[in-house]
Amino acid sequence: MPRRSRPARAVASTIALIALVALADLARADDALRPSGRVEDDRGIWARVTGTIGGGMGLRFNDPYRLATPLGSTAQSVSRTAAYLDVGIAASFGDPEGVVHGPVLRWDHAAQGVGQDVLTPSYALGKRWLAWEAWTRVGVPIVLRPDANVGGELAAGGAWFATQGLGLFGELVGDLFVGAATPDDKRPTYPVLSLQLGAIFEWERLP
Repeated sequence: MPRRSRPARAVASTIALIALVALADLARADDALRPSGRVEDDRGIWARVTGTIGGGMGLRFNDPYRLATPLGSTAQSVSRTAAYLDVGIAASFGDPEGVVHGPVLRWDHAAQGVGQDVLTPSYALGKRWLAWEAWTRVGVPIVLRPDANVGGELAAGGAWFATQGLGLFGELVGDLFVGAATPDDKRPTYPVLSLQLGAIFEWERLP
């Protein structure tokens, strides 16, 4: 019996050694097939540039100096703002299949009445579903003329793309400005609610 146990132990040891080597090879192969977190993605990034051109009109609340088209009988009633031209440019980054974000710059020019120009830098978040897109943005409208002023802006909009790179957009914009003191109010605020419609153009950089 002792003479037979030695060959048996040798065979068992050999089988165990072969099994360990095989398991080590399998582990190395699995590591080779698994993507490494250190490998850099050379596909680049996704980016998009959009341009908009359109027009709009708004309602101004609490108007003690009256606009050209009052809609009420008191100084606090609603007045219609002048029609205006809106031109914008924006850049978007992020996941094109998820939420994208980026800076937006808009310029508004009064098309009637007293000349007025407003420049609004803002930041937007958006989501695209095939031909449809929705976004919201927060900005700071800067009145350049006739009287310099700065306010706050919150907007929500959407677009429909008829073809790749060309579509129609609509946006609801709320602005709030603080005006000069009056005998009745030392810190008057002037809310403005506007609707603007127009065309949107886009250019994409695909990864």
